Amino acid sequence: MDSEADGRRGALIAHGAEGCTGCWTCVRCCPVSAIRVSGECAEIVQEKCIACGQCVNECARSGITVRDDTPRVRELLRTHRHVVALLASEFIAALYPMTVVQIERSLEVMGFDSVETTLLGEELVAQAYEQLHAREGSVPSLRSTCPVAIDFVRKYHPAFVQALAPIVPPYVAQARLIRAVYPHEVAIVYVSPCYARKDEALDRSFDGAIDVAIDFTELKRLILEERPLVPGGSVTAPAPSRPGALKEISLTDGFPRQTLVSRNLTDASVHVVRGVREIDRLLTAIGAGEAGPLVIDMLNCEGCIDGPAVNPSLSLFAKRNVEAAARRSPGTTQVSTRAMLTMLPAVDLIRSFVAEPVSVPVPDDAAIDAVLAEGGFTRETALDCGACGWPTCRAHAAAIYNAESSWDLCLPLQRRLLREHAASLAETQTLDPTTGLWNTRSFGDRLAVEIARLNRYGSPVCVALIDVGGLDAIRGANDGSEADEALRAIGGRFNACLRATDVLARWTGDRFAVALSGVNKTEAFAAAEKLRESVSAFALAGDGSGYTQGVKATISIGVASAPRGAEARDVLESADTALLEAIRAGGDQVRLALG
Repeated sequence: MDSEADGRRGALIAHGAEGCTGCWTCVRCCPVSAIRVSGECAEIVQEKCIACGQCVNECARSGITVRDDTPRVRELLRTHRHVVALLASEFIAALYPMTVVQIERSLEVMGFDSVETTLLGEELVAQAYEQLHAREGSVPSLRSTCPVAIDFVRKYHPAFVQALAPIVPPYVAQARLIRAVYPHEVAIVYVSPCYARKDEALDRSFDGAIDVAIDFTELKRLILEERPLVPGGSVTAPAPSRPGALKEISLTDGFPRQTLVSRNLTDASVHVVRGVREIDRLLTAIGAGEAGPLVIDMLNCEGCIDGPAVNPSLSLFAKRNVEAAARRSPGTTQVSTRAMLTMLPAVDLIRSFVAEPVSVPVPDDAAIDAVLAEGGFTRETALDCGACGWPTCRAHAAAIYNAESSWDLCLPLQRRLLREHAASLAETQTLDPTTGLWNTRSFGDRLAVEIARLNRYGSPVCVALIDVGGLDAIRGANDGSEADEALRAIGGRFNACLRATDVLARWTGDRFAVALSGVNKTEAFAAAEKLRESVSAFALAGDGSGYTQGVKATISIGVASAPRGAEARDVLESADTALLEAIRAGGDQVRLALG
């Protein structure tokens, strides 16, 4: 690619901070880890990016944008030059539900002088590949019509650059054919199925074959803005009656049929690989001597019809059905492309490649271990789950070391920290959320203080455990809100009967606990009776407008006095034993613990 020209045009794919929600989907989906986490948003590392466009389509909030090249198209259409729209052969699926006639009419009204497709270019390129594969030797030949795959090889497997087949992509072959055949000078606007070709088309090595390249999403936007035709609208002009070319040499994006037809499925000399990660595995295996195919058909997508700018809302299968239906439409004469190519002028189909290896600092083992330790991991405990977007914890640690990521992306670590934080918050809570009274932990802390005072100064302390019966009868009839309301009301009545120095808490479930300081067992029994009587006539069942006669609360209380030298748990166990005795005796009474 022409880096200087790329810089003048601006970044092809960029991340907008204003649209980033911090979901990190783009980071996880990037096949070459070219997106770094910077602060609270992601940032594309341009020198590592291969413009596959996966992050663009994965971002749910459109936070990642593709450079808009439509102003250059409008500028060309305003000139007096003849402007040709060169559509990638997947245009029918890309612009669906518009028909071929609607597409051509729309482009004509917009100002294009003619419309061409890359079909002949694909046939020219496939023919060149046929000749190349016929001369195959012992060195692998990498198919090179996919700009994403090419950039991946140039940046991440530079040792294989010389194996890239030196043949131009089909749209360049078609553009050169247009310039050779048209009687006048033309400007060519190429409409691409992917974003990467928008920059590749302007590579200096193509000698200006393309004036400007846009993708199909941009063309759709231009058509919508100009509104010359709407999909499904009426078309008054008759459909063109010119014959169509019969695609008989090429398969996907210029790959020769003959190369596959001449071999069976068990032939290891030809390998078809799709997707950057699979290309990486294959080239790594070849480099290690584990594989040795002579012809490699490598694409980032399942053919250009699966490109990121080809109607991404449709599935690959739906797009193939649309294309197949268009090919089956009646009334079009098919002309042999092999015969047609013999009558066309020869065009230059040769290109060359230059390696541009990505340089990424590689931290030593000590640095990796230090970063892993920051996340609470070691090499032995590393999970390698890949949730962060990197294949291993070691690779993620290297990215963190190089300031391209952070531990924020480690899902297991963040879950662990969340659990620890939640536990820490729970430990700091002092109030019961339902009643607003002290919770169990706070009551235990306060009781421990009272027991310590008893053991040091002899100040007496008693504990009363209170069980409220009858709530289960109303829980089964509603969502529990009425029972919660009753607990709050009962807690309020208890509070009204206690001194400011007493501690009332919700113990567990339908139970309360009271710490009575400075009173003996007899005084504590009297206080417990007062609490029981305050709620004995309390009606639990209500009609929505306040409590009425219905299910009554049954109050059972166990009281225990703390002996000198005792611990808090001893007093609580004694009070609990007395409470169980009160319940077994029929409830609605107070029982004293022995001792």
